[in-house]
Amino acid sequence: MNRDFIAKYWYAYIYEQCENQTHDVEFLLNVLRAETDGSPQKILEVACGGGRICIPLAEAGYTVTGFDANEYMLLRCYRRMKGMNNITCYVTDALTSDWGTGFDVVVLAGNLLINLETGMDYARAQQILIRKAALALKPGGHLYLDFDLHYDPVRIFNQMGERSYFSGTDDLGTSGRTVSYGSVYDPVTRICTGTRHWELKTNNGESFVAFTEQWHKYIPTQEQVYSWLREAGLIIERTYKNYTDEPIPEPLDESMHRATIWAKRG
Repeated sequence: MNRDFIAKYWYAYIYEQCENQTHDVEFLLNVLRAETDGSPQKILEVACGGGRICIPLAEAGYTVTGFDANEYMLLRCYRRMKGMNNITCYVTDALTSDWGTGFDVVVLAGNLLINLETGMDYARAQQILIRKAALALKPGGHLYLDFDLHYDPVRIFNQMGERSYFSGTDDLGTSGRTVSYGSVYDPVTRICTGTRHWELKTNNGESFVAFTEQWHKYIPTQEQVYSWLREAGLIIERTYKNYTDEPIPEPLDESMHRATIWAKRG
């Protein structure tokens, strides 16, 4: 039994079933319509996963390219894009690959900036993402950046106790759940650290634990993100607070939890 295959296949299936919200996709489509006057756009989505965002973009008539490092997630995207001739997706690593050039819009959404997985310095990796996005844009093109930006990270990320984010049974009969044992946020380093694993049971009744690991996330400040955009040659044209037309306040207020930025390559 290939436990690695079973675990990764299960996670991709369950992730797609659980992460099915549409409000952020609808907001992105509204921003595109408002900011591009409905003109044809060549769009790149980084870390497109199972296609939750890139498929609706293609269905809206945009020419879409997507990539992701997780081939199991991409298999689900390939199934959804069958018969569509305006979308292309492929496997690659965001930090090490060439994204191409000449895009009208690059989409860094789904909280990728915070959820980025890497072995390098986390803040450095986030900065590289923004720089690579700028290089992939044509002059005058735009970055759409959507990520968590909380007023009080300590309150959000200091969490003790066991919890399960995803659970269920995939189409191969594997059942299971993800298990997290809480997280601790260091306000000095701005790094959040936690532990997790997956508890799985195959269709023949065998149980096992997969991917026990300690994870780390770097929580950037508002000024850091703005400085990375400036250094990449991107000019912020619009900001949106919590998926509304209200701009992101400076400094942040207590109601702030999600930032969306529309920035132009000069």
